Amino acid sequence: MASLFHRALKALGMLPAPRGPLVHALPVVSFSPRRGSREVLRAYKENGWLRTVVDTVAEAVATPRWRVYKRAHPGILGVLDPRLKSANPALRTKALKDATASGELVELPDHELLRLLEAPHPRYPGRAFRKLGQVHVDLVGEAFLWLRRDDTGRVVGWEVVPPHRVLMTPAPGSPYFFISYNLFSGAVPETDVLWFKHLDPENPEDRGSGAGMALGDELDTAEAISRATKATFERGGVPAAIVGVDSKTQGADMEEVVEDLEKKYKEAFAGPGSAGKVWFAPAGVSLAQVQVNFRELQTEELKKGIHDFIRQNYNVPPELVGDLSASNRSTAESAKYTLADFAVLPRMEFWRSWYQHCLVPLVDRDAILDYDDPRPQEFERTFRLMTTPPTEAFTFNEMRELVGYEPDPALAGKRALPLPGAGGGNNPQSASANATPNPPRDRSGEEGRV
Repeated sequence: MASLFHRALKALGMLPAPRGPLVHALPVVSFSPRRGSREVLRAYKENGWLRTVVDTVAEAVATPRWRVYKRAHPGILGVLDPRLKSANPALRTKALKDATASGELVELPDHELLRLLEAPHPRYPGRAFRKLGQVHVDLVGEAFLWLRRDDTGRVVGWEVVPPHRVLMTPAPGSPYFFISYNLFSGAVPETDVLWFKHLDPENPEDRGSGAGMALGDELDTAEAISRATKATFERGGVPAAIVGVDSKTQGADMEEVVEDLEKKYKEAFAGPGSAGKVWFAPAGVSLAQVQVNFRELQTEELKKGIHDFIRQNYNVPPELVGDLSASNRSTAESAKYTLADFAVLPRMEFWRSWYQHCLVPLVDRDAILDYDDPRPQEFERTFRLMTTPPTEAFTFNEMRELVGYEPDPALAGKRALPLPGAGGGNNPQSASANATPNPPRDRSGEEGRV
């Protein structure tokens, strides 16, 4: 243990080097965990609403299938289409499809990258780690993958380290992560840790910036409301009334007088049958009611507003977290597409870009990583496309692809015929323009007719 601690201090620059005396030694404070990161992660465990919202996004992000593409002929040199690594998903998908159809690229369903993504740890499946990484990114704004290597140095897996367990990130002159996790505490080389993060606009070189950190006040307020409500119903919060006794008898023990009055009250008014009875008390007794009015405090409205604000920060439609107060079939159907388009797709692109930048070069530099489109096919859109009469502007296979079906070889190149009465391009105006005008009528014999 002493040697491990000695190596850690030396790696951090806190011991004299062979070349000279001790130089800048203390860790830079800005590279330490953000204040409150551990509390935000703990709130995920204790706050049911935050967990529901974050899990809705994280589960959807961990589900899509990943794909790997490579050159079909690696020996042939040439410049790949830059769209293949574009950050625009639609543009990249189109380029990958064209390159695969032309034979330039080939998909590898059993590539080593896919095996790592599906089984990075001997005890946990890849989906669980992908969800955990997304939870860290959504809450704290960063995720750390501690790589595991074999004897040859090849990456064989990784472990997801909680962000607050990474006590220091690499600094100039100290390319190490200082990690204190489970039974390990020491320095880890920068090359053995993948650090994915949302760049902090105030200091991009600092730790990550997550939505959970920005919701600290809202989470604290919602938790305070819940605790106050629990205390009110569990312990009563405050007494319902306060009875004051003023005895005019000289030398009377007030404690005994109060206890005697309380005993008589309980004897006379115990049980539901005593409801509505009139109590005749001796003179000198005063009553002051104390009542907590949750309606006047508007705690329910305030809590609902906070919950809606948290949900909106993660782009989660209300239908997907059980709020059906203003929903119908159309909104419920489009909620899944809204989540995938505005919440899941940007996060999938976040992971793809970081994997392509950091992980792919460690496993297979020539591989191109991509994922299946997480957006589902909308029922209303499919219904309209399948029931709308086709036009000659598009082929049948092009319309099949819009609906979500594979092209039919029997329909290759075929188009719909023009509708009756329509001219070129199925345009009624062009049909009337191209039609032969009626010859002028001879009105010479119509004069004098009534």
